[in-house]
Amino acid sequence: MHLCFMKNGINRCVVQCVLAFAFFMVPPCLWGQPRQVITQPTEWLMFTSNMKLSKHIGFTFDAQFRFSQRFEAMQHFVRNGLDVYVSDKFSFVPIGYMYVWNYRYGERPPAFADNEHRLWQQVFYKHPVGKWRLNHRLRLEQRLIQLHDANTGEDKGYDIFRNRLRYRVVSQVPLRGAAIVPKSFFAGVMNECFYSWGKDVTTDEIDQNRFFTGVGYQVSKDFFVWPGLFYQYLLRSNGALQENNVGFLIWVSYNIDFAKKE
Repeated sequence: MHLCFMKNGINRCVVQCVLAFAFFMVPPCLWGQPRQVITQPTEWLMFTSNMKLSKHIGFTFDAQFRFSQRFEAMQHFVRNGLDVYVSDKFSFVPIGYMYVWNYRYGERPPAFADNEHRLWQQVFYKHPVGKWRLNHRLRLEQRLIQLHDANTGEDKGYDIFRNRLRYRVVSQVPLRGAAIVPKSFFAGVMNECFYSWGKDVTTDEIDQNRFFTGVGYQVSKDFFVWPGLFYQYLLRSNGALQENNVGFLIWVSYNIDFAKKE
């Protein structure tokens, strides 16, 4: 991966990675099932920040703006939570909250724009492997989703409850030198898979997978900008429609350490 990004064939290498990953990550159980598949462009903008308030306590925040079909609103949300730092490598969020604004989007828009309240918890671990820096995130979510009457369109409140488990791994490597340092470029990949359960969930398969790869710039120790190619496999809750959303993602991360002033 490092050599591939260093050469002139950057675009070809990245596209090959995305296509290969998209092929192998689709669960084999899907290949034999009749299912409508749509492929459409998508554009995601993501901002994340971890604010360390003391040696062991902090606040995590992120906001995302997701679009489809060339900046048609798809989904927007704001998420925050209490961060507990056990060590330099390990932290966890005992409780977090987010609100999600959903929209009718794409080639097969959902019947209604059902918004969502969500509680969540997570564990986070980071570590180096040679030149690579890796982090792992395991998150549990309790989702309260808005319900509309199929016939009248009446808002029935947040009456749908689902659980979801998701695992994400991020891996980054410097393009020059032995480590990612300020004012340097890096290459990286991210993958996250999702599994949902609840009385209205009609499939027991992995219902979503996200893959992202690109070249980023480490502005400072706590600030990076990372654009790249993005693929989302999304299985609608009825199990009959699969979305392949392919496009780009821009990830901006800025962390603040107030504990340094103590």
